[in-house]
Amino acid sequence: MVHNKYIACIQCAALCLLVTLSGGVSSEIYRWVDDKGQVHFDDSARPVLQGKAKKRTKKEKVILNISPSSWQRFDITIRARDVQLTEQETLRIKRDVNNVYHFYDDVMFFDFYKTVPVSITLLADEQAYQRYLKKELGANVSNSRGVFFPKTNEIAVYMRMDRNATLETIKHETSHAIIASIAPNTPGWLNEGLAEQMEKIEKKDGHLIMYRHEENKERLSRRANMLPLREILDLKSRQWRKKNVSGNAYLQAHSGELLYFLLSASPRKSFVVRILQEYKRGSRMRSLYLVRDNYIGDIGGMETSWEFWLRQKEKGVVIF
Repeated sequence: MVHNKYIACIQCAALCLLVTLSGGVSSEIYRWVDDKGQVHFDDSARPVLQGKAKKRTKKEKVILNISPSSWQRFDITIRARDVQLTEQETLRIKRDVNNVYHFYDDVMFFDFYKTVPVSITLLADEQAYQRYLKKELGANVSNSRGVFFPKTNEIAVYMRMDRNATLETIKHETSHAIIASIAPNTPGWLNEGLAEQMEKIEKKDGHLIMYRHEENKERLSRRANMLPLREILDLKSRQWRKKNVSGNAYLQAHSGELLYFLLSASPRKSFVVRILQEYKRGSRMRSLYLVRDNYIGDIGGMETSWEFWLRQKEKGVVIF
C-alpha cells in the first residue's frame, strides 16, 4: 500500500513540472521508476537505460485532469420589490458588498474557501418590510433597518428617505452574512461591532478605508448607559442581544465604537484578527479570556487606552 503522503508528493511533482513546461514546446509529462523505486517525471517519451545491463525502462504518460475552477467569492443577487434602483445604485451595492468581502479576506485573513452568497431583498418602505418580516419570521421586529436570515443567506432591507443610509445597511448585513457562514461562534459585541463599522468601509486609491461612525460617536458622547468594557467582553451573545434590545440599540453603537477603536491601530487590529481566527476555528471561549491571552496589557491596558481614546475629538480615518 502506498502512503498518502507519498502520493501527494508525486502529484505535487507532476504539477510543478507542468507549470515549468507550460512555457515550452511540449506540455506532455511522462513518469518512470528507477531501480531504487524512486519516481521521476520528465517531458520525454524516450525509454531510460538503467543499470550495468542498460535495461530499457519504458515511461508512462501522465494524464492530468486540470480544469479551470468555477468557484467564486462573490455571489450577489439583488431583488428590488416595488422600488426602482438606479444603475449607479445597483453598481454601488455590488461594489460595497465586494469591499466587505475584501475586508474580511485581506484584513481579517478569513481566506474564503467557499462562496458566501448574498441575496438582497429590497422592499419599498418600512410597512412592506415589516409585512415581509412578519411572513418570514412570524413576528414584528421593531426599530429594525435590515435583517439577515442565516437559513437562506438572505438580507432584507427597505428603502428609506436617506437612500445612502439604506445602502450602508446592506453592507452591515453583508458582514453578518460572512460571519454567520465562516465564524458563527463570534460573540455579539464583536459580530455587531464589525457590522456597524462595515457601514463605513470604502475603497479609495486601491486601499480599503474606514470612516468613524458619526451616529454611534454621537450616541456614545453622552455615555449615560455605557457598560464597563470588561462586562461587554464577558457577555454571552444571547445576553448581549437582550441588553441591546432593552437599551434601544445603545449597546450596538457602543460595540461599533469599540471596534473602530480596536481597528484604528495595528497592535489592536492584530488582536481582533487573532480572536476572530479563534472563533473561526470553532472556539466558544468568552472574549474576556481571549483578551488576557492576546491583548498586550491585558484588560486593564485595554480599558485605559479605551478611556483615553473616547476623549479624542477628531473624526479619524483608518487606512488598511
